[in-house]
Amino acid sequence: MLYKDKQWYQRRVRGMNTQQLFLLVYVVSVMHALQQGYTDKAESYAKKALHLIDKQRTYNNDTLLSSYQLILLEQLVLTHLLKGSTSGAIKELQKCTAVYQKHHHTLKHHRASLHTALGLYAMALPDALDNALAQFNAALKYTTEPEQVSFIKLNSAIVHIKQNLPPEQLNSLLESIEPGKMPNKCHSLKASSYCIQGLAALVEGRMKDAKSKLRETLVMANKADLNKLTSCAFVLLGDIFLKMDNHRDAIEMVRSAHDIANRIPDAGLQVWSAELLSNLYTCTGDQARAQEYETVRAKLCASAATEVETTVNSPEHCLLQWLDSEFPPSSMSMV
Repeated sequence: MLYKDKQWYQRRVRGMNTQQLFLLVYVVSVMHALQQGYTDKAESYAKKALHLIDKQRTYNNDTLLSSYQLILLEQLVLTHLLKGSTSGAIKELQKCTAVYQKHHHTLKHHRASLHTALGLYAMALPDALDNALAQFNAALKYTTEPEQVSFIKLNSAIVHIKQNLPPEQLNSLLESIEPGKMPNKCHSLKASSYCIQGLAALVEGRMKDAKSKLRETLVMANKADLNKLTSCAFVLLGDIFLKMDNHRDAIEMVRSAHDIANRIPDAGLQVWSAELLSNLYTCTGDQARAQEYETVRAKLCASAATEVETTVNSPEHCLLQWLDSEFPPSSMSMV
């Protein structure tokens, strides 16, 4: 979902040779695995494909190889973010800038994707939501593709909700990403829209509307094996049941979310669900289980804090400041 220039890619596909088509299958497999939330599988496929690209470059420096390389690096950024490795994500982003420096033509088709990835990276850091919005706004300047625009706006809405920005700003954005306004045939975006609309309703205390939206999210996510989205919906429904003092249903929902988060795995969802389970078991008087999940939460948070400290002190972190110049400064790139 990060990259979109359909007509350009369609023209290229028609003239592909066998090796290029083989790489295309790898790229699609990576994207499919990541959409389902299977980060280990996506990372494995991406690394194998990048190795094949390096081998092909020894006798063929086709421009399509650079585009494939960027798509795969962008997918690896998402993989690292889901696993909680912000340092891994920013290193892959730096590799993207190196490709741009060597193959300037690639920036035309991938610049929006890079700004979007930087925005997602910023969302994974504490106190960087302003940077995330700046990157998403920059990305919107370089794309008109409906799917990519919707993806960026969906993530911008999450930032607005987290920042508790003025209601008029959020309401306008939420209206633009209503499920009925998502691009045709894009099931995952429509399901994501329901989830974010449900989150907004929950924050505003509209519990009935929130439950309705989140249940629709579950229906759509289950149809397409969108595991991360399923886990998010379960956690949010668990939070709703907790606020309604329905502890039994809340525990059932959040335990399902935690199981999925461990399976795919997704570090953010692991922390979120473990914290909620600790609170729920405290409410029910089960101190042993409450302490068990608090220990899990504390361990994950300590690991995340160490990861973030390493990341923000790395030279690559200054890529977050890149918004307007034609290319990221060469000092930020791997040459």
